[in-house]
Amino acid sequence: MSTVTHTLRVYPVWIEAVTTALQEIFRASLPADTVLQQFFRKHRKMGKRDRAFVAETVYGMLRHYRRLAYAARRRADDLRFLTLLYLNVFGFGKATLDLPTSPSERATLEAATRRFQKPSVPDDPVAALGILYSLPDWLVAAWLETLPREVVEARCAALKTPAPLTIRVNTLKADRETVRRRLLDEGFPSHPTPYSPVGLILEEKAFIFRTRAFQEGLFEVQDEGSQLISLLTEAQPGQVVVDGCAGGGGKTLHLAALMQGKGRLYAFDIHERRLQELRPRARRADVHNIRLHVLPHNRASIVRRLRGKADVVLVDAPCSGTGVLRRNPDAAWKITLERVAALAEQQRQILDAYAPLVRPGGRLVYATCSLLPAENERQIQRFLEHHPEFVLMPAADVLARQGIVLPDQHDAFLRVEPATHGTDGFFAAVLRRI
Repeated sequence: MSTVTHTLRVYPVWIEAVTTALQEIFRASLPADTVLQQFFRKHRKMGKRDRAFVAETVYGMLRHYRRLAYAARRRADDLRFLTLLYLNVFGFGKATLDLPTSPSERATLEAATRRFQKPSVPDDPVAALGILYSLPDWLVAAWLETLPREVVEARCAALKTPAPLTIRVNTLKADRETVRRRLLDEGFPSHPTPYSPVGLILEEKAFIFRTRAFQEGLFEVQDEGSQLISLLTEAQPGQVVVDGCAGGGGKTLHLAALMQGKGRLYAFDIHERRLQELRPRARRADVHNIRLHVLPHNRASIVRRLRGKADVVLVDAPCSGTGVLRRNPDAAWKITLERVAALAEQQRQILDAYAPLVRPGGRLVYATCSLLPAENERQIQRFLEHHPEFVLMPAADVLARQGIVLPDQHDAFLRVEPATHGTDGFFAAVLRRI
């Protein structure tokens, strides 16, 4: 049975919008999704189809940017040509594209397309993988230092695939099967996550924030790997729990659900704007035990007052984001080795500041969405050398108590990533104060 396709005329104004958006993304320090939102706010007259075309093309180009530029050769800096090249290689949906090109440009485009599809890459494995999967050499080299080439290549390939839409069920209001049925009734089929007991994966990406199920606070959008981090805390009703880097509050709300809304849950962050995002989310989720605190620094008075009183402290540390490149492909070109070193120092300071809050017998969970040892294993190794009052707990044992068995866990740490688990890339260590 043949698939019916139609011809979609690609207007020059669409190409111009894509190139302008890309220029703004490359110039900005903000993530691509934020810059794209700002771009669409400035161009309110763009229709739904126009926005969909621009957004999908921009993200696709960010995902494959280095390989596109490599195939374009002398026209590597020509964003308009790179956009046409991307569209010629990947298309848009099931449509046949009518691209705005002249006959002479068409020949150049076809030659570049052939080079993209069958690139002649250097023998050096770092450069070869970097070109094939559009990643910076330093990042590929860092992975090849500790992992076999086939493992690194599988990781690179997985990070180039779009992430699924995963949600976490708010167990304060409903169970997973109830939410699955509610979403199905609204036209959004889903299936349970393989590891998290409270997750659902949507069969197709969709704008689900207008669903009644979302407006009633029955779920939050959250990657399955992120859900596993909260489960490592084993937070209980009535406890004192601290989320030291709460941000927008995704994990905070999960902690509140684990606590069944009982006990004291502190949400700390240095960014007031991000914490403000948590207020309406908490109201929608029917969570009332969160205490929000904007910290001017890690040694603020509220931090000092909680010394030795917390049953659980979660440090979801600011990091390079190398584990979430499926969602933020532009980050690959904004991270540098110098930035990673600065982040590692910041992580060290945060860990040292929050460790004293944990009571004897309590738990400190350190997590990142990074795939770099400098931010993960080496960070914990240094912490244990300087904090002999803490011991490492096997993360697999913590999850096994909750009926969760993860493949490919070879030591005490939690490591999940797209190639192995279908999640974003996360690292976590569970530390108990003795």
